[in-house]
Amino acid sequence: MRSPRLPILALIAVVALVIGFVATAYSLPIDDFWLTLASGARLLGGAPIDRALDFTWTPMLDGALNPQWGAQLIFAAPGSVGGALAINAALIAIGLLTTALRTARRATGGAVAIAMLLVVAAIAPHLLARAQSFSIALMPVALLLLARYRDRPWLPVAYGLVMVVWANTHGAFVIGQIAALAVLVDAMVDRTNRVVLASTVVVAFVAPLANPSGLGLLVYAYGQPGLELIRQISVEWQPAWPWIPLTWLFWAQAGLFVAFRISRRGGAPLDELLLGAGLLILAATSLRQIPWFCLATAPILAADVSTFAGGRLGERLGSMPGWFNGHKAKTTLLSAAALAVLVQPIRPIAPQAIARVTPDAPVALVDRLAGELDGSRGARVLNEQVWGGYLAYALGDRIETAMDGRIEIRDRSTWASYFSLMRGEGNAVEELAANDVEWALLAPDRETLIRHLTDSGWTTVDRDAQGALLSAP
Repeated sequence: MRSPRLPILALIAVVALVIGFVATAYSLPIDDFWLTLASGARLLGGAPIDRALDFTWTPMLDGALNPQWGAQLIFAAPGSVGGALAINAALIAIGLLTTALRTARRATGGAVAIAMLLVVAAIAPHLLARAQSFSIALMPVALLLLARYRDRPWLPVAYGLVMVVWANTHGAFVIGQIAALAVLVDAMVDRTNRVVLASTVVVAFVAPLANPSGLGLLVYAYGQPGLELIRQISVEWQPAWPWIPLTWLFWAQAGLFVAFRISRRGGAPLDELLLGAGLLILAATSLRQIPWFCLATAPILAADVSTFAGGRLGERLGSMPGWFNGHKAKTTLLSAAALAVLVQPIRPIAPQAIARVTPDAPVALVDRLAGELDGSRGARVLNEQVWGGYLAYALGDRIETAMDGRIEIRDRSTWASYFSLMRGEGNAVEELAANDVEWALLAPDRETLIRHLTDSGWTTVDRDAQGALLSAP
């Protein structure tokens, strides 16, 4: 059979590379990113690393942790937004490149391109500028170590170092523990490398204790996904319902994973099947967990595609481009990754319509507030939760916000009071006065609250399409 005139595989490879580059180079800084930078600045200034940082005037739970302190320090270390974005882009690039490397060990170039296109497209909306990027990088690295070096006596040491870094930067380090355990189960069945892998499992569970909060971090990491409060407030912790467009490509990969397991009667190493099944359950129950399943099962998907095609991908879909074969592929991917990182210092000075550094932040209103504050410190602000991180970053200790993205550091009653206040229920004016709140930065749809405030003497200092800035009488 002749190769088709349309180079379909070449097109797939190009699209996969473009999506990966755009998702890496233009990852969106969400409010968590700004809170991370604000937190890192406080830590560099001498704030304690073992407890939640005090940015707000609403009460926090006693003993609330700061589990991402390492990520905060690393992101804040360059002292610039561009530098922090460069670190974030490098982390995402490491995750995607390592996943491509893992996938290339299991299938041909065409199957790798198809698998990576689906994986990158599925997780692209999740590749944001935030501490989670450390897990995007470290999970594939951990899986590569387990797959490629499981017979090396130094594996426990290397894996332990990865786990220590992971535990001090992001809570998804738990997946590294589960992955090591799955590999040990596989080794016990095959009766191979059991001593090395048993040692690796022990290290995987002990190494994360090397953190400022000790066992408390593990309690936090294992317990957070099950907290009903988090699921109620945060959309990303809610189930990945199939009717949500954001989940469609994930469910496509999940469907292929299940279908191929049935048709091939397994057709993959036991450890990968165990990990894939576990991560599939996690992803189905939480949007936030989707990247872990997609990245972990990419090699299985590529092997399935290769087996299904029977080695005839070239005849059916055309040939792979030369720049995506062998060593040239590595050069191409590394060049794209390097360019994605080098773009980051330029983004903050580029037009915002292109750079997309602060598309969701009320920049103009915060600038106006900064001018109104003069030299004051600790002015209390009632704000939208999703703006708390940017306010803390932009204004530092000049203000105290009401809320930010750290859901788990407050109890249910505090959140209930906050949401009731934002809806304009009860006597909002008296409550704000009792808490010495001087400013309100509210979204345009807070019409009831805005009306109550203005009717009681609050002044609308500024207003635009993103919200309203009000001052207490």
